[in-house]
Amino acid sequence: MSFFALCMLSLLQVSNSADEIRNPNISVVAVPEIALAGAKYPGMSLDASGVLHLWYFREFEGRMRLEMRRQIDGKFTSPTLVSASPKLMVNWADTPRFAGGKDGSSIITWLESNGHGYGVKFAFSRESGAAFTAPQWLHQDQKGAEHGFVSLVPLADGGFFAVWLQGGSFGDEGAYQTSLVSVVVNADGSLAENEIILDELVCDCCDTDAAIFGSGNVVVTYRDRSAAEERDVYYVRGNPLQPDSFSSPLPLLVEKWVPEGCPVNGPAFDNIDRHGAIAIFSDLDWQVPRLQITQTKGGGKKFGLPSVVSAKGTIGRADVAYLPEGIPVVAWLQEMDEQVWWVARAIPRKGMPGPIEKIAQVSGNRSDGFISLVAREDSVLACYTDKEKLSFSVIKFKKAAANAVDGQLEK
Repeated sequence: MSFFALCMLSLLQVSNSADEIRNPNISVVAVPEIALAGAKYPGMSLDASGVLHLWYFREFEGRMRLEMRRQIDGKFTSPTLVSASPKLMVNWADTPRFAGGKDGSSIITWLESNGHGYGVKFAFSRESGAAFTAPQWLHQDQKGAEHGFVSLVPLADGGFFAVWLQGGSFGDEGAYQTSLVSVVVNADGSLAENEIILDELVCDCCDTDAAIFGSGNVVVTYRDRSAAEERDVYYVRGNPLQPDSFSSPLPLLVEKWVPEGCPVNGPAFDNIDRHGAIAIFSDLDWQVPRLQITQTKGGGKKFGLPSVVSAKGTIGRADVAYLPEGIPVVAWLQEMDEQVWWVARAIPRKGMPGPIEKIAQVSGNRSDGFISLVAREDSVLACYTDKEKLSFSVIKFKKAAANAVDGQLEK
């Protein structure tokens, strides 16, 4: 049997086994030996070689620093300084982003003051993040009041596709009209000449997320904004190398939610093969807060009807990643018995979700930030801020139980 046939058989076996899992139980185990003191607001990503990259903020000699580490043989390397600029902007909601390319290159973005508001700086590396180029602005506009909430995906033939939210200039008529804008970062780290506006009016401060499929098409998901201030989650799909291929904005869930101010609770997205899963938070006046998930099995061409992940006590700030068994696990912030916890739950392609498992108890305020999940060969790794420390937990598939239903959060 050819290597190609073996690969296809392997994919079919994973796909079939994932379709057969109905009520997935997971286990959560803390990993205190790799905790990092004095750090907060983390992010994680795997590059094409399987190396884990971790980035975070840390105060050093009275100044905040953006640092990165790589995990090699289960241990983190010494930190690489990305930025310690006095213009560095640090906040719990809009954190740096990183992506590793198939050619060994990588890119990282963060926020800095630009004299008119704030913008997105990026640095490029040809050495998997070991050494970066001098920082430069990601966007052409330098007068806009706000830029941020970046998503990055590596392109198949090198380079990256970057997406961000961009507001107008102070004093302009459209100062508070935020758009979803994108650009291709070429394989040499330079920026393409033309930026693409994917949606002209979107939510101001809800995170974006994106994933690329084997077809070369990228799906970008974000919280849209209508003229009536409705803030439902939408997506666009297209090939970054063919700008005209991007679809019009399409809804994932139509609830016509009109929140009081920005909810700061954007969608989370991950994919495996042709499958993908997007976690969506909403808090309608006539319902309890809800975290839902919608899945695709066709490379992002269309998504299924959303199903409820949790309701009562849900705070959101979710992330999603795929277990090796081919099913997504969602982690989010949850109020339980007057305490606040990071929790996780596995969601099958068919059937009922498994029980909710606790990850870690936290304060329940903004300093908790967001949780970060990354899919590894044998598990999903979770990283989160625990006061002034980064803590880690490993999430693994345990079993498929016949009646694994948690009624507490389904009211």
